Amino acid sequence: MQDPLLDPLRQRILARMGIAVWQLRGQALPGQTPAPMPETEPTQAETGHPPVAAALPPGRLWLQADALPAPSLLGDICRWLGLGTDEVSLIARIPALPEGTTPPLIWLTAPDARWPDALICPLAPDAAHKRALWQQCRHRQPG
Repeated sequence: MQDPLLDPLRQRILARMGIAVWQLRGQALPGQTPAPMPETEPTQAETGHPPVAAALPPGRLWLQADALPAPSLLGDICRWLGLGTDEVSLIARIPALPEGTTPPLIWLTAPDARWPDALICPLAPDAAHKRALWQQCRHRQPG
């Protein structure tokens, strides 16, 4: 009997719903052992559809941190950059961007070579960090 999880139609339907086949591998039918996980994700030729792109965070300023900074600091930075505080997306890590995608402005708490144009400032900056941040914002001021 063929593994129902390997059915190409079922794979396409699950992929369109955002459910990868590997998520279902641990769930065997009664009386069966779980099928082994594939070594790699199915290719476009195997599934018959292009891979689903990961959703990018919303917002015009991405903040890579576990929490937002003090509201006064966030408000000052957003005003300086011409953004609303509702346009800030808090992200745990910056996703791998699809080719050709231009990221919005990124705020990191520590330098990262992948993002040379990012704002760099800790969430609780001292006076020197604040001066450096204002200099970075000044170079990005709209207009």
